[in-house]
Amino acid sequence: MQLTIFGATGKTGMRLVQQALDAGHAVRAFVRDPAKLSISHDKLQAVQGDILDAASVDAALSQPADAVLSALGIFHREPKTDLSDGTANVISAMQKHGIKRLGVVSSLGAGDSAGQGNFLARNLQKFLLSHVLADKERQEQLIMSSGLDWTIVRPPQLTDDDRICEKVVAWVGPTPKGARLTWKTSRATVAGFLLKAVAQGSHIGEAVNISEPK
Repeated sequence: MQLTIFGATGKTGMRLVQQALDAGHAVRAFVRDPAKLSISHDKLQAVQGDILDAASVDAALSQPADAVLSALGIFHREPKTDLSDGTANVISAMQKHGIKRLGVVSSLGAGDSAGQGNFLARNLQKFLLSHVLADKERQEQLIMSSGLDWTIVRPPQLTDDDRICEKVVAWVGPTPKGARLTWKTSRATVAGFLLKAVAQGSHIGEAVNISEPK
């Protein structure tokens, strides 16, 4: 596939780019600073731009793409809408240029996953991530009403190891009864799950919560 990836220099985004290249896909990485893209590959192209600049997003998506992936993560302690505003630019450009497939990394605690998780996860959602999750909530609503073939992946607490969990637990809606979950997963696992969903055409129109099992 030809993939355009937003958030490509973030911790999850870099793993998404590398796994996509390892799988043989061509990647167009949308970045503010190309110098931060430490990966070099003959199938990798860096496109400079700002997610809040609609013109640069439109230019990046004017090139053919089979799918668009977003691993954007914007942390803030006050009410902001940068993530959802940037996503609106992506959706608008995809609609304009006829790109249908969209895969997005969100977060557990957004949408109908609010309040899921262990004691630590719930308190992080309530006290530390409330403004972040409000922006992600708006982002998800824009995606769900876009008319695109979208998949949203909501991971819990993220770890930075490069191990990919092949038996990750995935569910839509309420937490599965009796599930024994760590409420953690590696960024590599998130990248692998999203990439597989897009490559296989699975989980279209679903917001999927994931966690590694105990």
